[in-house]
Amino acid sequence: MDYGFILGQLAKGLEVTLELTILGFLGGFALGFFLAIARTYSGGISKALAVAYIELIRGTPMLLQLYIIGFGLPLLIREYLPNFVMNPTIAALLGIMLNSAAYQAEYMRGAFNSIESGQIEAALSLGMTKWKIIRHVVFPQAFRIMLPSWTNEMVYLLKYSSLAMLLAVPELMYMASITASETFLYAQIYLIVAGIYLVFATLIIQFMRLVELKIHIPGVTTIKR
Repeated sequence: MDYGFILGQLAKGLEVTLELTILGFLGGFALGFFLAIARTYSGGISKALAVAYIELIRGTPMLLQLYIIGFGLPLLIREYLPNFVMNPTIAALLGIMLNSAAYQAEYMRGAFNSIESGQIEAALSLGMTKWKIIRHVVFPQAFRIMLPSWTNEMVYLLKYSSLAMLLAVPELMYMASITASETFLYAQIYLIVAGIYLVFATLIIQFMRLVELKIHIPGVTTIKR
């Protein structure tokens, strides 16, 4: 049994898995922030579009979304650009980002709504603009409140990045499947993979726990030292 070969293959897949997780989370945060702002503080068409997007993404499986982006979207684009080819990793990353954005938007919306309205009224009375209030008053407090939800989201993305294997993205589960089919060591390889996911999920949880403890503010966050 060549464990060196097996671990080498899994290491390649792990690198892609971590890239999908980290970039998917950051991209989801960037888009989710504006969705949360639109749904919480805007009105009219911008709020309606944000609500429609969030409910559409949350109401459909990530697998379906990946299929649409990875298989359906390229076919549509090739109607106009016959030579277009969608990179599977880019397609998976885009799907993960779009999916995460909807959930992170709801985490942020809940945190924004938990801030006392009196603080916003006081900031308005001081002549602060809406964006300054969000940046200097609302978000610093909401950030601390959202940390537990963000921890769950990062662990969620770590695990569900495995769906990218269905687009032939060489992430951890895909490389495990290929390696197992070559060595016939299915039980051993998948047990190793389970251990890898568990280790990295635990690392994420512990890291975020340290961040929560570091920036804890009594009366704002519920975590105790």
